[in-house]
Amino acid sequence: MSTTSPASANNVLRDYAPPEQVFDEYMLSSRQPRPHAQKFLQAINSIGREEFDLRWQQVQRSVQENDFAYSGYIGGEDRPRPWELDALPLLITAKEWSSVSAALEQRARLLNMVLQDLYGEQRLLKDGVLPPELFYSHSGFKRALHRHQPADSCFLHFYAADLARSSDGQWWVLSDRTEAPSGVGFALENRILVSRMLPEAFQQCRVERLAPFFIAARKMLRNLAPHHTEDPRVVLLSNGPASNNYFEDAYLARYLGYTLVEGGDLTVRNNQVMLKTLAGLLPVDVILRRQNSNDCDPLELDPHSGIGIAGLTEAVRDGNVAVANSLGSGLVESVAIMAFLPRLSRALLGEELLIPGIASWWCGQPQELEYVLDNLESLIIQPAFRSRGKDGPTRNALAKMSRKKLKETLKGNPHRYVAQEQVCRSSLPVWEEPCKPAYLAIRGFAVAEKDSYHVMPGALARTSTALDPLQLSIRKGEGSKDTWILSDSPVEHVSLLEQQGRSTPLRRTGAELPSRAADNLFWLGRQLERADAYARVLRCAVDRISGESRSASDLEIPVLIRCLADQGQIEPDYAIDKLREQLPSLAVELPKYVFDKSQPSSLRSVVDELFRLGSIVRDRVSLDTWRTIRRIDKRFRPARFRATNLSDLSASTDELITELAAFTGIVMESMTRTQAFRFLELGRRLERSVQIVSLVKNFFIPLPEVQVPVFETSLEVADSIMTYRSRYRSNLQLPAVLDLLLTDETNPRSLLFQFAELAEQVDQLPRKQTLPGYTLEQRLAMELLHSVQLMDIEHVAEVHALGNHQPLEQSIHFWEESLPRLSEAISHRYLIHATHSHQLSDISPQ
Repeated sequence: MSTTSPASANNVLRDYAPPEQVFDEYMLSSRQPRPHAQKFLQAINSIGREEFDLRWQQVQRSVQENDFAYSGYIGGEDRPRPWELDALPLLITAKEWSSVSAALEQRARLLNMVLQDLYGEQRLLKDGVLPPELFYSHSGFKRALHRHQPADSCFLHFYAADLARSSDGQWWVLSDRTEAPSGVGFALENRILVSRMLPEAFQQCRVERLAPFFIAARKMLRNLAPHHTEDPRVVLLSNGPASNNYFEDAYLARYLGYTLVEGGDLTVRNNQVMLKTLAGLLPVDVILRRQNSNDCDPLELDPHSGIGIAGLTEAVRDGNVAVANSLGSGLVESVAIMAFLPRLSRALLGEELLIPGIASWWCGQPQELEYVLDNLESLIIQPAFRSRGKDGPTRNALAKMSRKKLKETLKGNPHRYVAQEQVCRSSLPVWEEPCKPAYLAIRGFAVAEKDSYHVMPGALARTSTALDPLQLSIRKGEGSKDTWILSDSPVEHVSLLEQQGRSTPLRRTGAELPSRAADNLFWLGRQLERADAYARVLRCAVDRISGESRSASDLEIPVLIRCLADQGQIEPDYAIDKLREQLPSLAVELPKYVFDKSQPSSLRSVVDELFRLGSIVRDRVSLDTWRTIRRIDKRFRPARFRATNLSDLSASTDELITELAAFTGIVMESMTRTQAFRFLELGRRLERSVQIVSLVKNFFIPLPEVQVPVFETSLEVADSIMTYRSRYRSNLQLPAVLDLLLTDETNPRSLLFQFAELAEQVDQLPRKQTLPGYTLEQRLAMELLHSVQLMDIEHVAEVHALGNHQPLEQSIHFWEESLPRLSEAISHRYLIHATHSHQLSDISPQ
C-alpha cells in the first residue's frame, strides 16, 4: 500500500479517524485507504510529515502574501477574508469523473433548453410541465428579453453545479448556478498552489490539467462576438472591489487576458456598448459578466440599480454585443426549479437525470405544502427564488425560526419557499496535527462548446466542519481543496498560450486602459508620495521630540510641527506657540494622531487609501508590487496590547519609508511604459511637487533666525542631505540648499526634476495629432517647468536672506495655484467621460 505503515511517524493520516455512517473520500470503513488514494498517500508519506508541513507553511505564506482572499476590500476595519486552502486534495478517479461530467453536461443542456423555452414559446407553461404560477411569481424573469433568442441560441455559456455524496457514495446535485457562476478562478489558484507544493505526487498520480477548460472558454467567447472578428474585444464585467469575488474577477481577467471593467467603465452609444478609455470610446464585442442580471441595466432590468450600463439590453437585442451568460439566465438557478427538473428532463430530453438532485418540494402547490408542514423536522426550508449574494439574511432567519413561526411563514406565502431534504455529505481529512475530518461539497464547471458542454476536469472542493446546509456553513467559514482527477494514462501538457499557427500583431500601445483604472492609478501614485512625504516629516519630528537629535531640536521642532499641522497630521493649534502650551504633550498625543483612522489626513488613513487603491488596480500591477502594498498595510499599525510610544513610531516610519522605496523601485524597474505607468507616474510627480512646495514654504518663509539646523532638517526631510554633503560638506548655505530643493535638474527630489518628468509624461498622453497647438495640460506643464528653469536661484536666495521674501513667495504662490490646475486638466481630459444621455425608452419607471 505504501512505504510506511499506518503507525509510522511519516504516515500523514496515521491519526485520522473518519466519522461513522459517512462516506469518506480517503478511507474505507475498515480504516484502510481507498485504492485510488494509495499512490497519492505513498508519494506524500515518502516526503515525510516534517517536510510536508514545511512545504505547507510556504504555501500558506504565499496565500497571505498574494492576499488570496474570498472578499474584496471593504474599508474601515474590514479586510478580505483569507482563502482557507487545505494541503490535502480531493482525489477522484477518471472513470468516476466521467460519469459526473456526463451528468453535468446533461444538466447544462437541459437548463439551457428550459431558458430557450421560457424566453421563447413557453411551451412548458402551456403544456403544464411547469406551473404558470411558479413562473409568473419569479422576479428572475426579464420581460425585456422575452421573445429574444441569442444569435447562438445559447443562454447558458457557463454553468456550475454544487454536488455532494450521500452515505452510500452516491453523488447528488445540491444546487445549480446559472446566473454568473463563480469559483472557477479559485479552483485554478488552488491547483497552482497545491501542484507546486506536491510536484512529485502531482506527476505520479497523473492529474488531469485544467488548461483545456480555459482554452475552451476563450474559444467560446471569441466565437461569441457578433461579427465574428478575428480579435474581438472581450471585457470581464465585475461588481467591483467590494464584491466577495473581486479577487477572482481580477485573477481571471489577468489569466484570460481580458480587460477588467465595472459598470461605470462602459457606456452605450447608438446601441453599441463602448469602453471608456484614454483614447476615447472603443466598441466592445463580448461581455463576460460577473454581475447579476438586475445590476446590468438600470434602464430596463432594475431601475433601482445604479451600477449597470444603461441601454445594455437594447444593445443585446440589436445584436451589437454578446453577453455571457445571457441576461436573465439566473431564472433557472432558483431552488424551486429543482423540484421540476426530473419532469423537465423527460419532457425536453426524453431522459432521466444522470445524477439526481436532492429531493425538493415547492410549497406553492397544496399537496407539497401539506407534506412539508407534516415533515418540518427532517427538511430544510429555503427561499424559492434565489437572489444571488443577497439572500443570506433570509436563509439565516429561516434556520433560526421556531417550528410554530416557520409554519405560519410557510402558510402566509407558500409560493416563496421550497423545502429540501437534508444531505449527510461525505468526509475527508483536513491537514493539521492530527488530521481531522471535514464535510465536503464540490462545485463542478462547464462551458458551452458547439451543441454540447465541456466540463472542467477538476472542481472547487469546499469543506466545512459542520453538517449545516451548504449555504449556511459557507457563511460560517469555508475551507477549500484542490480537486485531482486521476487519469489512467499519461496526461498531455497543455498551455493556455495561443498556438503558433495564429499570427499576433506586435503592439506597444496602452491607450485601451479604462479611464477608471487610469484614475485609480493616478491617485495610487499620489497616495504613495503623500505617505512618503508624511512619513519623512514625521520621522524627523519624532527624532527631535524624543531627544535622539537634541543638539538643536528646540530650533527645528517648531518648523516640523508647522509641517505636520500643514499636512493635517496633528491639530493646527500645535503650530501656535501659546496654544501648544495649553494642549496635551505632543510626545504622548502624536502616536494617537498618526494611527487615527477617523482622520482622513492621518498617516494611517493615507496608508489605508493606498491599500484600497492598490486592491482596485491589482490586475494592473505585478504580483511583487501587490505584495509590497499588502506588506505596507500589514506592518504600519500601532503596537498591540499597549499604547504606541515614540520609539515604536520611529521604528514604524523607518520601515514604512523603506517599503515605499521598494514599491517605487519595483514600479520604475518592472512596469512597462504604457499609459498605466504614465498615470501612476503623473500622480507620483504631482504629489511630490506639492509636498516639495509645502516643505519650502514651511521651512523658509519666514527665514528662521538660526538657519543651519533648519537647513539640515529640510534636506533630511527631502532625502537630499547626502547629496548636499558630497558637494558642499557641512557648509550649509541658503543658495545651495534652495538649489538642491528647487532647481537642480540632477536631483530626483528637486522641484525641477518633478516638473520635467510631468512635462515628459503629459507629452506622451494620447491625443488627436491633427489638432494644432498644445493642450491645456501641456501648456500648464510647460509653464511649471519654465518657471523653475528661469529662476535665478542665487539672486532669489540672496534677497530672501536680506528679508525680501517676495520673489520666493510669488513662485510658491504660482506653484500652489498651477499644480491643482494641472491635476484638474488631466482629470477633465482623460479621467472623466461625460456626455449627454440618450433616451432609449419613453416609459419611466414607476
